[in-house]
Amino acid sequence: MMRQLTDAGTVAITIDDAPMPDTTPALLDLLDRFGAKATFFVSGCRAVNAGELVAETVRRGHAVYAHGWDHVRLDREPTARLLEDMERCETLLAVHRPTPEPYLVRLPYNGGRRSARIHRALSRWRPGCALVHWGPSTEDHMTATRCSGPGDVEAECRKDVERLLADPRLPGGILLMHDQPINDRPGAEFKPAVTITMARLLLEGLARRSLRCVTLPPPPPQAWWQRFILA
Repeated sequence: MMRQLTDAGTVAITIDDAPMPDTTPALLDLLDRFGAKATFFVSGCRAVNAGELVAETVRRGHAVYAHGWDHVRLDREPTARLLEDMERCETLLAVHRPTPEPYLVRLPYNGGRRSARIHRALSRWRPGCALVHWGPSTEDHMTATRCSGPGDVEAECRKDVERLLADPRLPGGILLMHDQPINDRPGAEFKPAVTITMARLLLEGLARRSLRCVTLPPPPPQAWWQRFILA
């Protein structure tokens, strides 16, 4: 299980649920503007119709991993469904970059991080893979629900970013945000603006703190017994 980076001068921005045609290009431009790299956990149901965005994400030097196919709690599904969804998504991504070895996994809702069954199944799928948790989170899956109009977006995003930047886990942290989080909560019309505004404010704040944004490194080697210690 990955929770933190070893270099306190860096952070890893992880972006779940991409790609989206109305926000991913702007996200990539913002990352370029700040000299930042990110790790994308891609949903197959979105990527299947946006191969050019996956290719562009890879071309710009970001890491790309499977986030399953449909955005469902795969840890509550049969093991066969879990493996089928992950393999189906990775097959799609492998058109655009070599399959990473060792592999990094984040299932929707971070499901299964405490499940020995899920850890065993994923280890069979990609030996040596590691589940990626996070520390500071934008909590952006809730931001749009607090917006009653477009004028609320900046202020609500700023609240979330300021909270994240004050988190003591920030140096060396694995940070969580989404490219328009997949959910059915209120405020869907504000999601694109929230995604772009959140990314801009976050990157500005990290730059002020001189924290370098890097892709997630390969998981560190583990003794065999550590793989069965679930956090």
